[in-house]
Amino acid sequence: MLEYITIQGVQVHYTRATIPVAKCRLDPNNPRIQYILGQKNTLVTENELDRILWKKESVKALSQAIMQNGGVRDPIIVQATAEGGYVVREGNCRVTSCNHLVAEYPNDSRFNQIPAMIFTDTLSDEHLAILLVEMHVTGKIEWEAYEKAKKVHDLHTKYGKPYEWLSMSMRLSKSKIYQLLTSYQQMDEYLKKYPTESIRKFSRFSEAIKKKVIREKLEKDDKFKETFYRWLKEDKLTDNHHIRELPRILENPSALDALDKGGFDAAYSIILKSDPALESYLFSSIKNAIENLEGASMVEIQELRNDAKKVSMLQALYHATQNLAAISQVALT
Repeated sequence: MLEYITIQGVQVHYTRATIPVAKCRLDPNNPRIQYILGQKNTLVTENELDRILWKKESVKALSQAIMQNGGVRDPIIVQATAEGGYVVREGNCRVTSCNHLVAEYPNDSRFNQIPAMIFTDTLSDEHLAILLVEMHVTGKIEWEAYEKAKKVHDLHTKYGKPYEWLSMSMRLSKSKIYQLLTSYQQMDEYLKKYPTESIRKFSRFSEAIKKKVIREKLEKDDKFKETFYRWLKEDKLTDNHHIRELPRILENPSALDALDKGGFDAAYSIILKSDPALESYLFSSIKNAIENLEGASMVEIQELRNDAKKVSMLQALYHATQNLAAISQVALT
């Protein structure tokens, strides 16, 4: 029976059917596939793609779930070809799993067929992009950050969707849309410079864009951008925590030099020596207390005069400080 979904006011028709897995062709351009491959714009044959996917533990785990369920339950999205086959636009991992289950259990017919939503050429690339966003960004099956950012970038640059449309359609704030777009653009530049690098480093860019000082340097300082890219390429920054601590390192010339020569651990050891609060809960608490006391508002100060409990807390803090100094034999002046 012919059904339809409405995308941007257009009725896009499709049929539901169970189709032979053998007639399904994997789609290497699918963002999920690009993420699993670990590289951007990787050109592979279908057989190579099958082998790469099957090496992934997540795909093998999916095949076990399909085995236990007695087949695939959720329909894949395909487009019919003139030759009678189907290009898998969504569900490549499920198709790969079924292919291997068929090979392992040739007499078990449960894996020969797979439920599908079959579209024709009426499903344009733009309609598909919007449909996948609805499924994986606002829907229950969430994409990885890179996949989400790539789709947002495609909708914005290829199909001219403005921030307002993206924000409303994807149920994300405009600041989050900006973060996704900017992170993707930086990742895209990085991959053009280092084409063999993995897109799994995307989270480093996503974290960097959250930090105003790093974001502004990436946008305005080409020399810093080149250096930042090199740090990633040389694995000087290998964790999102490293990116979060990068502003501290940039403020310390010795730490910055250590990062460039030896990596994050060498740089951070210098930062720790200059700021005891970073490695001690006690001194972190003292630092926070100092900042809060120095930033106290006049309202809080005036309330203190007439609140015995608050005065008692301030006295306790004073005595605790005096006791700590006495025990450690430190003179407070």
